[in-house]
Amino acid sequence: MKRKRLAVAESEIMEGVWQFDGSATVREVHSRLYPNGEKAYTTVQTIMNILVEKGFLRKEKIGLVNFYTPAVSRLEAAETETQSLVSRLFQGSFGALANYLVDSGELSQDELDELKALIDAREQEKGGA
Repeated sequence: MKRKRLAVAESEIMEGVWQFDGSATVREVHSRLYPNGEKAYTTVQTIMNILVEKGFLRKEKIGLVNFYTPAVSRLEAAETETQSLVSRLFQGSFGALANYLVDSGELSQDELDELKALIDAREQEKGGA
């Protein structure tokens, strides 16, 4: 089954939920993400309920309060989004994405060194196996 993608506002709310260890209420997420009321409480509530419908969150009512827990990890969401990006913009080639990132000039020298170390380690794993 193809996983649904997160809209920008949904991704923002998921980030807020992932910051909690376990479950969170709408009020907790709203307070953490929008301490100055940048987004209405009811908007956050609506988005969280949409995320339940889409399968990204689970909701459990305890007393009068709904508690939301992630049904999808940050890594699972990143994998889905990355796969979609590569499919749409790089004709399914992760190598083309890697080339773009290296050639973009957006990576710092530390990030390039880290990437090179990861590649070297992967090559050694494959060569030693």
